[in-house]
Amino acid sequence: MAAPSRGAIVAGAIGVGLLGILLLQGSPDDGPPLDPRSDAPDGTSALVSLLEELGTDVQLSVGLPGAADDVALVLVDQLDEEQTGQVLDWTRAGGTLVVADPASSLTPEVFGPPLLEEEALSRGICSIGALDDVEEIDAGVAHRYDTGRAHSSCLGSRDFAFVVAQAEGAGDIVAIGGAHFATNERLGHDDNAVLAAALLAPRPGTAVRFVDAPLPAGGGDKSLGELISDGVRRGGLQLAIAFLLFAAWRAVRLGRPVPETQPVEIAGSELVSAAGRLLERGRSAGGSADVLRTRLRRSLAVRFGVPPAAPPSTLAEVVAERSGADRSLIDTAIGDQPVTSDDELVAVADAIATVHQEVLR
Repeated sequence: MAAPSRGAIVAGAIGVGLLGILLLQGSPDDGPPLDPRSDAPDGTSALVSLLEELGTDVQLSVGLPGAADDVALVLVDQLDEEQTGQVLDWTRAGGTLVVADPASSLTPEVFGPPLLEEEALSRGICSIGALDDVEEIDAGVAHRYDTGRAHSSCLGSRDFAFVVAQAEGAGDIVAIGGAHFATNERLGHDDNAVLAAALLAPRPGTAVRFVDAPLPAGGGDKSLGELISDGVRRGGLQLAIAFLLFAAWRAVRLGRPVPETQPVEIAGSELVSAAGRLLERGRSAGGSADVLRTRLRRSLAVRFGVPPAAPPSTLAEVVAERSGADRSLIDTAIGDQPVTSDDELVAVADAIATVHQEVLR
């Protein structure tokens, strides 16, 4: 079996490398961190599946909680001031707002430094009855809140806790010190799923809304590049891969060099004109023929590696043998036969022109 050509190897290497880059960028099911539609390790699609299995009505559409919603979950607080006010009004009307973003304005003051990622949270003091079955949580990077204004808390002490609940009108705001416990890679650890189910699905038929704040017209602080979806980016990368592979295929000759016939140099008219000028100047056909023959002998000797001092007959024999040209034509062009008339000079010039075209092209 023939070995692969250099072009095939180059194209294959580029294809494998760029395909690896494409795979490292993730699949179309990936999304931003904590995205409830994302199956990536840092997504929360598993949380959605858990709640649906428990009989809850999960709403993932963009919008704020309404009268039909029982529980609203804020994983990442992207609410502006007006939207925050609307969410608080909904909570005061009797809704339960669960906020898992320690940077949100809806949560109490953070107490102390964040917990280490590998540090597990034990039950500690817990006054939230719904969390009686929660003993330990794998919270990842998390914070604890000051319990000063809370009516109940869990997973902490009297002064600080990972889960803090405080009244807001007729409703409650439940603050969780981070959403990493609910990601796809951690939801199955320890009692993480028990905590999520107890707070978000206290009973079958609960309507849970994942709060995804709509942007106001002309609002938002994202750049144009940030607004381009991952699918469009991957499509552009695929086009770039295809272009580079095509360029590599076209740039490298796949196989041995192919001999190409060179265009024939039409030098006969120039030789005839030169012969005419020589004849006109010297009025000697023999002298003009000698000049033309000497130039041709020099060119043929260089081309075929014959010593410059070799006799014309020897040179003619070598040229005819190696080029396959007619021996009589070569003899006429470079031989030492005397030329005494204009007609004989023209014949020599024609022979020289033919040798140029057939042998020295």
